[in-house]
Amino acid sequence: MNTLWSNASMKWLLLLPVLITGSVTAQTIYKVVQADGTILYTDTPQEGASQVELQGNTSNVTDSLPTPQVKPQPAKKPTPRYTVTITSPEPEATIRNNQGNITISASTTPAFRGRYRLTFDDQSAKINNAGIFSLTGIERGAHTYHIDIIDNKGKTLASTPSQTLYLHQASALINTN
Repeated sequence: MNTLWSNASMKWLLLLPVLITGSVTAQTIYKVVQADGTILYTDTPQEGASQVELQGNTSNVTDSLPTPQVKPQPAKKPTPRYTVTITSPEPEATIRNNQGNITISASTTPAFRGRYRLTFDDQSAKINNAGIFSLTGIERGAHTYHIDIIDNKGKTLASTPSQTLYLHQASALINTN
């Protein structure tokens, strides 16, 4: 029986350094601050690394590691919700002008410092920063139009509903003698 006990004792004595070495290497963690400021934890020694001492039960090493600090991202300013309205002419307005001159103007809420785009008879007619459009040489008849406000990339931020105006001109066939 003594031989049995000795063999078992010998096995434990041989395994003891392996168990101790395994637990020591499992507790050695290195902290590395990288060039971009991020922190890396590793079990491999590296240049510029500092050793982190772990305390308590190391069965779950991640419980002992410091929580990485996350830098808060600056909050993006929300894009205001714009409303654009046509201030002149009124919807369904009749304009009398023999030269075919029409002025269309718009305003926004809240105040907008950007570009206004006029679409006249389903064609993009003009873009400007003031919201006032002077058109010349327009033929008589019914015309539809609307105004968009757009950002620097051409994305529409707000639009007016489509409106109609009627341009009347004196007929060239009328004898003025």
